[in-house]
Amino acid sequence: MSISQNLRRRLVAVLSVFAFPIIAASQLSSSDQFAQSIRPVLAQNCSACHNPASPKNRINFLKATSTKDLQANRGLWRDVATQMRNRTMPPVESKLTEEDRLRVSTWIDERLRVTACDAGDYAGAVALRRLNRREYHNSIRDLLGVDYNVSELFPADGTGGAGFDTNGETLYIPPLLMERYMEAAQQIVDRAIITPDLVKTVNASQMLPADLKAAPPRILVPGAELSTPISIYISGDYTVRVAAERKEGMGSLSLKVDGGTPVPLTLPQARAGNRGGGGGRVPGYQVQVRLARGLRLLTIIVDGSAVPITSLTLEQKPMETVPEKSAMHYRLLGLEPGGDVLQPRKVAEQILRAFLRKAYRRPVEPIDAVPYLKLYDRAAERGDPFEERMKLALKGVLVSPQFLFKIEHRNEKPGIYLLGQYELASRMSYFLWSTMPDEELTSLADQGKLQDVQVLTSQLERMLDDPRSRTFTSTFIGQWLGTQDVGGRAAPMLTELQTYYTPPVAADLRAEPILLFQRIVGENRSLLELLTADYTYMTERLVKFYQLEDKMKDFQGNQAQLVKWPDNRRAGVMNSGAVMAMTSHYRQTSPVLRGAWVLETMLGTPVPPPPLNVPPLEPVKCLENCAVEAKTAVGMRQRILNHRVNPACTACHNLMDPIGFAMENFDWTGRWRDKEFDGSAIDATGVLPSGEKFDGPAELRNVLLEKKDDFLRHLSGKVLGYALGRSLQDGDSCTVQHMADALKKDDYRARTLFREVVLSVPFRNSQGGVVKMESAAPARKRIGPMVVK
Repeated sequence: MSISQNLRRRLVAVLSVFAFPIIAASQLSSSDQFAQSIRPVLAQNCSACHNPASPKNRINFLKATSTKDLQANRGLWRDVATQMRNRTMPPVESKLTEEDRLRVSTWIDERLRVTACDAGDYAGAVALRRLNRREYHNSIRDLLGVDYNVSELFPADGTGGAGFDTNGETLYIPPLLMERYMEAAQQIVDRAIITPDLVKTVNASQMLPADLKAAPPRILVPGAELSTPISIYISGDYTVRVAAERKEGMGSLSLKVDGGTPVPLTLPQARAGNRGGGGGRVPGYQVQVRLARGLRLLTIIVDGSAVPITSLTLEQKPMETVPEKSAMHYRLLGLEPGGDVLQPRKVAEQILRAFLRKAYRRPVEPIDAVPYLKLYDRAAERGDPFEERMKLALKGVLVSPQFLFKIEHRNEKPGIYLLGQYELASRMSYFLWSTMPDEELTSLADQGKLQDVQVLTSQLERMLDDPRSRTFTSTFIGQWLGTQDVGGRAAPMLTELQTYYTPPVAADLRAEPILLFQRIVGENRSLLELLTADYTYMTERLVKFYQLEDKMKDFQGNQAQLVKWPDNRRAGVMNSGAVMAMTSHYRQTSPVLRGAWVLETMLGTPVPPPPLNVPPLEPVKCLENCAVEAKTAVGMRQRILNHRVNPACTACHNLMDPIGFAMENFDWTGRWRDKEFDGSAIDATGVLPSGEKFDGPAELRNVLLEKKDDFLRHLSGKVLGYALGRSLQDGDSCTVQHMADALKKDDYRARTLFREVVLSVPFRNSQGGVVKMESAAPARKRIGPMVVK
């Protein structure tokens, strides 16, 4: 289970609710709290290294005497809170208690959050970033009509501090990836443009070594070679024919490709043809070879007696062209495949300028086409057909920064500036559709209307209603919840498990929370249904997985259907089979992982990593035949209770474990169980440090629902971070709180959240001047779905 880092430094007030009061005298002012309860702890444990009077002290946070000093050095104090929470400071020999560690770090984070709006509007700096794999795939599809499988060529994208693959902090281009872009660009233009089948004849006098004065035929003697370079445009099968005059006792010919192993040329039955000087017929030696795209060197050699060579002909094996590809070719070039082109360079310039307008996602000037016309000219000079000239030019566009990167202008002067029309159009389209702007967005940008609030709101509604918005819902839910990993790279190996858990079932489990979210957004329902929804989307496979055959006897088919849960065991996304499986160990449930997942994913409450000197929680031993029968190991609750006796573990485990205990009715695969496999009753009770008691998942959901404002604030920050493509900063806390307040006023309706995102200051503006990017620490990798092995 990964404990994501984004919002870790801002939305952690929930910790004080679940853990313990920030200070006993709750009526004290923030300044009094700092002076009486916070600074003394820091001074006692940190002054040895950070004494304000020491000239060697470079990190002088103890110089602060009031909360105003915290606000003046927000980045410094955020680092203090993070270091304390992660136990990287103070040193291990410090006598700082775990309770004080969490209390002080939480107080600092809360103080930074509630004062975020004091500094005024904040837009933040969006990192220059490349398109991620999904955006690249969709942009290529909408630009050229090519459905290109990026997963076969590009590595998976990182997620960065924001927890999403839209985060610019990880979307850079290493040299190896640039090579992959070059390779992909060639494959894409080859699929979009049809190059005429190659048929080329080279007279013997033109072959190397050249002898233009020699009259055909040229006599090829043993030990000599005749070669010709030929450009191959499409990898495939080719027939090589060598015309030679027939004479008695002629030797045998062979062909070498790029200096490789000679391949014999066969001599079929003689046929009528051109007559040489000796009056004999010209037999056609031939061989079929497979040639890769590029400049290939074809070489003829002879064995035995000399052979008089007349010419060499290379003929491509005809390739069948499907109507869809012909249509793709015509849409791009405005020409039928292989058709004659009058004034080809003028046509090329027109095609390029129209293509660049879409690829660059902004208007272009004539000068923008110049580099690509040079590529066109280079291909023309070497005699390439028109289609290949256009391929080279378009390939250059597809590897240009203007296409591969989301580029936004940032003013050098400090301040907040409205985004340009086309930049805003790209933000909208890549946020909701993960692709380039469509014609309507582009048209509004052309008219300068997109920054108008009513126009932008109208476009938001249109885009959410468009089926392409499913790209956002599936990506966001999968990455936010971590359920995109369910199923892993392999299917479960246990024989009994495969009777109900298969790769198609894993796919259904991944889709279940996505479909629920799509309904909430599509029908503008309350976002609280992510916690409380008494419905889900089921397939016949999932009915069997959830062991609901008796309660859903009439359910048929594996097309996902909206159904109501027959009981209150599950609701929303928290207790979905995907989440329960993902937060388990192999053959073993994990209340710790499940509790930490709820705190981090549902409420944005970070859980610190365990201290280095604390031994890991040992797994319980599986019962006899557990591996064969896919049973869940028993005794986990008692093992955890024994583990948390350690004072260094108590504070965090008191917070996580009760939440996880409430979900012990779900086994390691995510299915419901009433008893342990040894027959003992499952104890699903829990008590939070703040006193709330519950028994089972239904009562736990009721407790979490009391924290709905914290849940919505965290969710708002996640959506904003996804949309901006960066980690959220201190200054964003004000925006996040405004979004949460707007949701509360509008009954938590889903589209209110999206409206607040696209109308927010950071989404519609950019921060001018020098803006420090306060990157969150990389998120620790989630523990993947444990139901695969």
